[in-house]
Amino acid sequence: MSDVVLFGILWVILTILGEIGVSLWGHNMYYYMASTQAIEGNHAAIFLMIFLTPIFMFVVLMLFFVPFRFRAKDGDRKVKAATFKTNRTFISIWVTVSVCVNVLFFIHPTASAAEMMFQEANPANQQNTLIVDVVARQWQWYFSYPQYGVTNTVNANGFNDLYLPVGRKVEFVLRSYDPNHTYDPNLDVVHDLWIPAFGIKEDVIPGETRFMYVTPNVITSFEKNPMVRVQCAEVCGPGHPYMWAPVHVVSSSNFATWIAQQKKQNG
Repeated sequence: MSDVVLFGILWVILTILGEIGVSLWGHNMYYYMASTQAIEGNHAAIFLMIFLTPIFMFVVLMLFFVPFRFRAKDGDRKVKAATFKTNRTFISIWVTVSVCVNVLFFIHPTASAAEMMFQEANPANQQNTLIVDVVARQWQWYFSYPQYGVTNTVNANGFNDLYLPVGRKVEFVLRSYDPNHTYDPNLDVVHDLWIPAFGIKEDVIPGETRFMYVTPNVITSFEKNPMVRVQCAEVCGPGHPYMWAPVHVVSSSNFATWIAQQKKQNG
């Protein structure tokens, strides 16, 4: 019983230290957050870390405690009968706790996050949603704003640019094909739209139209933080590392000004 008590005391101490570490470090699991989706993802990561810390500490402590506490003394070659004893109580508790933890994680954050995504895609929740058509090709991104009649947005240097208004939900309509040729589902490859600061990404597949929803909540830009960019996260050929585009999250008034400028350029 003394071994059980000692193990329990060590486990509690390590768990407390681990939880303190999570609380100090876990406020920002993501490098940089600029959307409500990133905040929710961060909360989910912290939730998992809080619940997994005691389990992690238990397993690690067991790996060190048992070999050191019950190691055979020098010259002792006699194997005790109790060495191979099965502890049904321990097995029952371990299996029960494991099942409960897995069910919990299935409900939250897995199922709860899926429900949130379904609600974002619900047509009833699309009031004032900004639609951005995104076309991926080797190795470039094209952005269009059909609600404003703006196609293939570019900056003063002729590079593709993505501007988004802060606080407004965005629906990315994702397609992968070469817009400079007659459409053929086999003309391009799988890409992946990833904006690190938004904490979300989605595969862009030839022959399919996919959707991704995000709500920027911070006025920021690629110039302020390199995480505010569109980056292809699926290896798509030799130009894959360079398949990126800057993102700018601006105020509603600045977004309207930018749209007006793009209309003139599209002229």
